[in-house]
Amino acid sequence: MMTINRRRFLELMALSSAGLLGSRYLPAQTVTNNSSPSDSPPVLQCPTETGITVVWAVSRSATGTVEYGTAPDKLDRTAHGDIFGLKPFNSRFLQVRIDGLKPNTRYFYRTVTRPMKFEHAYSIKQEEPVAGEVFSFETSGAGTRSGTFSTINDTHNNQSTLKLLTDRLKQINSSYTVWNGDLVDSFDNENIAVEAVLRPANAAFAAQNPMLFVPGNHDYRGEWARNTPQALPAWEHNDPKDKKFGRNFVVRTGPLALIGLDTGEDKPDRHPAWAGLSYFEPYRVGQRDWLERALKSKAVASASFVVAFCHIPLFSPDPNANGGDTLEGYARFQRQANELWSPLLSKYGVQALITAHTHRFKYFPADQTRKWTQISGGGPQNTSTVIHGKAEGNTLEIIADDVIGNKELGRWQFKKR
Repeated sequence: MMTINRRRFLELMALSSAGLLGSRYLPAQTVTNNSSPSDSPPVLQCPTETGITVVWAVSRSATGTVEYGTAPDKLDRTAHGDIFGLKPFNSRFLQVRIDGLKPNTRYFYRTVTRPMKFEHAYSIKQEEPVAGEVFSFETSGAGTRSGTFSTINDTHNNQSTLKLLTDRLKQINSSYTVWNGDLVDSFDNENIAVEAVLRPANAAFAAQNPMLFVPGNHDYRGEWARNTPQALPAWEHNDPKDKKFGRNFVVRTGPLALIGLDTGEDKPDRHPAWAGLSYFEPYRVGQRDWLERALKSKAVASASFVVAFCHIPLFSPDPNANGGDTLEGYARFQRQANELWSPLLSKYGVQALITAHTHRFKYFPADQTRKWTQISGGGPQNTSTVIHGKAEGNTLEIIADDVIGNKELGRWQFKKR
């Protein structure tokens, strides 16, 4: 696909290769009036060994493609994002899936956005396409010596905290960022998704290192919550019976397997606040079988280290803690999920579970009955954390950093399973 200013793009590529451009990435192509339809950097999501999804926001009606290849000056393939013969068209979000990739391979890509004037079915007018910056990503797989991740949580669209978090994520530069729930207070409209998720603190935080979304209870609230797959696409599982578990995932990165689970709301389904619209209790029951299949899968069974993630803690040392099954208050831990999932985490050798929700950093080591460690991240204003890990050789090391206090909260090492 040819885009505007192609000659200028090639000139900039030559300058970049010669080290004459100060930026690591190419500047975005723009139309002649300097008005870009893009309203966010690209956000990589749902990565697999052979594919990845690119999501970006737009400020007006547009369609889009992704150009990609194995070198920054050879973006010789195009993903069109077509579904049922229709290419993407939206006034706020564009989403393109790239498939047919090779595991553990670096690819370069850029978005190309074309504004459209859709007057009616027989009057659709194209404007000039606009090419974005060139970024790169590496597909997942077991074929690397090390695996890394970072985790943030309970950001609640707090832009000052998001600035600290995204700055720290850039410094750590993990292969994957797990956003462990409560991205917002509630999804009341599409603009909150752009501001809080696709360009938090105006950072291109997931343009190269994919983001793995784990829902929190607040992410299910708000009139627009059922539309979040426009910005936060669901995972597509190979087994048809797993279709409803599109928020659960397994990602393999070197010797490390990452598992995402969804604890849902922090109140029972019968709670009057939901007016009969919630159905999380059967959803958690179904995830029990999904989890066992995931733990038995080759990607997890062959991993030396396994870390799981969910928003609401599964363990509380307080025997009187609210387990999310009473009409008073809200869950301090998820009793139903604990009873369903915790025995599997122990049985199959999961070393650590990283949670969130309480806004307080907590560390609970494994014991004789609970054979996995639970680490809960803090946030969003008192002790906001980046919990990050690296698995290499015989050791997985997990570190918790407080970005507000600018200090390390602890580090722990786990041996191979």
